[in-house]
Amino acid sequence: MKKLICIFILATITCIVTKAADFSSMRGVWASDSAEAVVTDHACIFFENTPSGMRAFLDVPSYNIHSRTTLADSTFITEESAPLQMSSEGKKLKIGNKTLEKVEDITVCEPYERPAAISKLEIGKRLQEWRLGAAYGREGTFTFCEINTNRHLFIYMINPTMTYIRAAATRNNNNGTLFFQNIRMMQNKNTGEFTSHIMPGNLAIAREDLVIDDSKFQPDKCTFTPEGGIYWSLISFTPDEILINGCGETYRVSRAASPQTKDEYFKYTPYTSEAEGLNFFH
Repeated sequence: MKKLICIFILATITCIVTKAADFSSMRGVWASDSAEAVVTDHACIFFENTPSGMRAFLDVPSYNIHSRTTLADSTFITEESAPLQMSSEGKKLKIGNKTLEKVEDITVCEPYERPAAISKLEIGKRLQEWRLGAAYGREGTFTFCEINTNRHLFIYMINPTMTYIRAAATRNNNNGTLFFQNIRMMQNKNTGEFTSHIMPGNLAIAREDLVIDDSKFQPDKCTFTPEGGIYWSLISFTPDEILINGCGETYRVSRAASPQTKDEYFKYTPYTSEAEGLNFFH
C-alpha cells in the first residue's frame, strides 16, 4: 500500500491545476470531540461522527474533487458531494452543524530542498520535516489526498479494493516516530479489515503534544501501547532516506530532494517543550 501511495504522489505532480481555490483564511488543524478537519490553501479533509456513524469528506476544488464517504449497512459508500460549507471566526471553524477549535497552525511556504540527514542527532527533525506537505489528485477510480503537518498526519484514499481514511497525532525524536491514530475509517477487501472509529476525547488528543517514552522504541519491532500509540523505531538512515520499523514492513521516509514532489509545502515548526505535552502513555 505504501508503495502504491508513493507512486500516486509522484503521478499527481504532472497534473495541471486549472483553478486555485483559496481556503487560506481557514488554514489549520481543527478538532472537537466528534469531528476533526485539516485545511490547507487548496484542500480540506473533514471527519465527523454522526448518529448513524462516521463519515468523511475531501474537498480539492482545483482538481474538481468533492468526495463524501459514509458508513451505511456495515460498509463505506463513497460518492460525489456538494462542496463543504465552511466559515471561520477567530479560533473556531464551522463546517455544517459542527463547530471545531483550532489545534494547530499551518504555514504554507515555497517549495524548498529539505536538509539531508547527516547525524543521528538530527533524525527527529528530519522525520518531521521530510513528511511535511500536501499531495492530492484523482486518476480514474483512485482518489487520494495526504496532508502532513508538524503534529498530525492525514490520509483520504479511495480505490476499488480499499477505503483508507485516517487522522493521527504524531511526534518524532532521534529514535523514531510515535504515531497515535485517533480517527480511522478502513475497509480493505484484501485483508477483510473493517474499522470505523473516533477516539474518545478527540479534542484533547488533537490539541496536546504527545510525550514520547523512549523505552518503547525497539529497532527490531514496533511497539503498541494499551492506549493506542504505536512506536515506529529507527532502523537506519542515509542522507536521503530514513528507515523505520512499521509493524510488519519497513517504512521509508524520503528526503524527496526535488522541490516538486508536493502540491503544497509547509514550514517546519519545532515542537513545544515536553513539559507542555499531554502524556497519554504513562
